[in-house]
Amino acid sequence: MAGARHLVCPNSCPGGAFELLGGRVLVDSAGHCLRHETEVATFTCAMCGAVAVDLAAAERALRRQAPAPLEEELTCPGCGVTLLAPSGVEADLELQCPDCGLVFAPDEGRARLLGSSSPEADDEPE
Repeated sequence: MAGARHLVCPNSCPGGAFELLGGRVLVDSAGHCLRHETEVATFTCAMCGAVAVDLAAAERALRRQAPAPLEEELTCPGCGVTLLAPSGVEADLELQCPDCGLVFAPDEGRARLLGSSSPEADDEPE
């Protein structure tokens, strides 16, 4: 069974009525709909005939394609050891370095705040 749908006309036609193409529709002897199967169906706008866009299906596809979040590395501001941040770290959470025991906020251990320097830069004459 296909998930929930959110059909829209790419031409922004008003009304939101769509025609089912290629879907199996079963009717009784009086022609009343008994059941329909739309898993492989295409929908078109009833006003302009453009192929409808299923925003719900597009969102599901984007979620499947999204890369897994990378584990963030933090550097202890006290001893410089590299740590993996626990998943879902909140800014107000305090972490403790397993090597030196220093307690610090995740923001203090992020590389963008620590900056970088090289010993070679200190040796250069001005």
